[in-house]
Amino acid sequence: MSIKKILFINAFQKHYPMFWNEMGMAKAEKYGFQIDFPAKDGDVENIDWSKLLPEYDALITTWRSPVCSAEFLKNAPKIKVIGHCAGSVVAVVNESTFTTGVKVTGANSVMAEAVAEWSLLATLLAQRNLTCYAKLNRAGRMNWAEAYNMQDIKKMTIALWGMGDTTRHLLKFLAPLKPGRILIVSNHASEAELSAYGAEKATLDEALQNADVFHCLVGVTAENFERIGAKEFAMMKDGATFVNGGRARLTRENDLVAELQTGRINAILDVFSKEPFAEDHPFNDLDNVILTPHNAGFTGRDRFLPYILDEFDRFFRGEAMLSEVSSKRFATMTNEKMR
Repeated sequence: MSIKKILFINAFQKHYPMFWNEMGMAKAEKYGFQIDFPAKDGDVENIDWSKLLPEYDALITTWRSPVCSAEFLKNAPKIKVIGHCAGSVVAVVNESTFTTGVKVTGANSVMAEAVAEWSLLATLLAQRNLTCYAKLNRAGRMNWAEAYNMQDIKKMTIALWGMGDTTRHLLKFLAPLKPGRILIVSNHASEAELSAYGAEKATLDEALQNADVFHCLVGVTAENFERIGAKEFAMMKDGATFVNGGRARLTRENDLVAELQTGRINAILDVFSKEPFAEDHPFNDLDNVILTPHNAGFTGRDRFLPYILDEFDRFFRGEAMLSEVSSKRFATMTNEKMR
């Protein structure tokens, strides 16, 4: 098989060392891929991609890459596949891309596993109720009086909103812990799949009302943009924990802050409507929250590009890609432009 030329279509030098590691280099050599990084030696924001596209067989995208629309790809007669080194592909392709015959894949499943690890951690932190009694940083002291304010996970109800890659990984991680009940809010998950995970389907209201821990893991679409507000937060049980390791704009953040300020529920959050938020943001004054700086999926980043190269190898050998994004799947993925 002839050497395949692949273009990393991103203008920012910071993404080169983030993705181009020994594992990626080894995969490229193994598969006979030539990978070019125009931004290797510095940012090239004014680059004319149309002049480069004709000589390449595949494209790799990541955050802030151009949108590979049908119009963009008209100058790329040899390109047959696009691989996205990140989660949702909505920012780098659109509906017209799927009319060109060019295939699309991404590293969402790799990122999702890392987010699921964070979500498992959040579940256990909520189960142990660490905000109530633990010393988590330089501020504060342990609260010995609240030492036993926690729950047995085998008696807890854990609710997951969404049935994508992250949820599936999290369900596998939770299985050995045998939670009392797992509720899934999803429009497309089958009863058979849920049963295999020991889970059951629920409406959003049912999940909110019954959950001891509620996870936001669905993509942001027009249907669920800021879907959870004051009314929904009020449905949650006293002492329940709201966890968002997915997308900030699934909620109305001001309503979440207002509910948390009552002290009635707790929260563990990795995503916020503005990042980073101001030092005087109310989140910083709440004792019933744990905050992380949008890094839930970070630990898998060095595997993004090697995974995409594996996908390209499958594609060029005529095999099915494991993470191909169909036009139907595309319609359900997070639209990161909805802010």
